Amino acid sequence: MHRASKTAAGSKTFTRDFLFFTRPPFEHPTMSHTDFWIIRHGETDWNAERRLQGWCDIPLNPNGIAQAQALNAHLQGCFSDATPAHIYTSDLQRAYHTALPYAQSCNKPIHRLPGLRERNYGVLEGQLWSELTGFDSARNHNQAIELDRDEHKAEDLATFYTRIRQTLNALAQKHRNETVMIVSHGGAIDMMWRAAGKLTPDAPREFTQRNTSINRLRIISDDSWQIVSWADTSHLPQAVTEA
Repeated sequence: MHRASKTAAGSKTFTRDFLFFTRPPFEHPTMSHTDFWIIRHGETDWNAERRLQGWCDIPLNPNGIAQAQALNAHLQGCFSDATPAHIYTSDLQRAYHTALPYAQSCNKPIHRLPGLRERNYGVLEGQLWSELTGFDSARNHNQAIELDRDEHKAEDLATFYTRIRQTLNALAQKHRNETVMIVSHGGAIDMMWRAAGKLTPDAPREFTQRNTSINRLRIISDDSWQIVSWADTSHLPQAVTEA
């Protein structure tokens, strides 16, 4: 898909749903900052079936394993002076096993962090997206669906958004002037995008976050978040790119 739209930060171009910002140099480049390489986990059977996963601990399927290997091969050529000093994933196995090939290749430990988990969808987990009722308007506008903690036993959008934002800010504070690799989940990465753009938790997304998409984000010490690039899958052979 090729799309283009306007942004206050600069122009942006899309290739295979990849959003890349062409912008002036970073604001305050001499200030302390943390650079994040944020990756969505590889494919699972539930991804392929279009089921809500949430906190269900679903493993990678064979295609997801191939995506993790392709990601590792690509990352070997991505870093020069900015090799990730730390690797974090959510504590769900699909995120951990996506990071594992790269972590093993560079002999770095993986730190599992529950704060990087996908949204808790409560009683809706395991259901097909096509079978959900009552959320057509939000889905038609590429918005995150609002859930009720009492009715759905799920995280509401505000709680989810706050968790993700606080988790990344804590990592940025901990790892000043370092590069950090994160493997997380589609919904969580959507919230990072919204936080970076100072958007509301239900703001429409403008991209497709495919499995093992690579997203780059810089967090400045004044809590300013700056997108570098988003939803890049150029490292994946077409055969292992999620449809």
